[in-house]
Amino acid sequence: MIVFMRWVFALLLIANIAFFAAMQLPRDKAGSDTLASHAPYLGEKIRLIAEDGSPATAPIQPAPAPVAPQVCLEWGLFADQELAQARTALKPLKLDDSDISVRSAPAKTGTWWVYIPPLKSKQEANKKVEELKGLGIQDSFVMQDNNPWRYAVSLGVFSTQEAANKYLAQSREKGVKSAQAAPRNQEDGHSSIIIIKAGGADIEAELVKLKQNFPATELKAVPCSQ
Repeated sequence: MIVFMRWVFALLLIANIAFFAAMQLPRDKAGSDTLASHAPYLGEKIRLIAEDGSPATAPIQPAPAPVAPQVCLEWGLFADQELAQARTALKPLKLDDSDISVRSAPAKTGTWWVYIPPLKSKQEANKKVEELKGLGIQDSFVMQDNNPWRYAVSLGVFSTQEAANKYLAQSREKGVKSAQAAPRNQEDGHSSIIIIKAGGADIEAELVKLKQNFPATELKAVPCSQ
């Protein structure tokens, strides 16, 4: 009996060892569960499913904002003396030098202006300008070009005779007795146009205000040259 039990124990031990050894052997390809046996995932075929079971849509990307074309402002025409006055009027806008350029333009004829005839010297002309300021006329300036109008005092340039006569009447109501209105021909000199590259509602509004001091000029938007 004891011998029989020993044989049974030995057989069970051998069976356990054989089973343990078989478990350590690699499985065949059909039953392998290693990562290498998996086919690669096809990411492009993966679909997202919403909670209700319907295919989820990808988030819509906002379209890029359209780039508005750059617009410049063209202001003119100006004679030499008026150009200096206009550039001075632009200084409070604090524009960069690169935002302002000046180009020559054909002289404009047929305009009208209100003026005080030439005085004997620059000192007398400057004194007249100060008198005009005391009467409420702030935009007069002394003509200093080397021509017959040297030391005349310009009160304004206008595109029509009607506008010039109207301003002349207003000036005389303020007490300016020596002012006159007459056609102005700029053929002896040259004219200029100011190009302002800094566009925007604020700048445009300020320029519209400045233009009121230069009635014969025009202000318009133009494409910026590259």
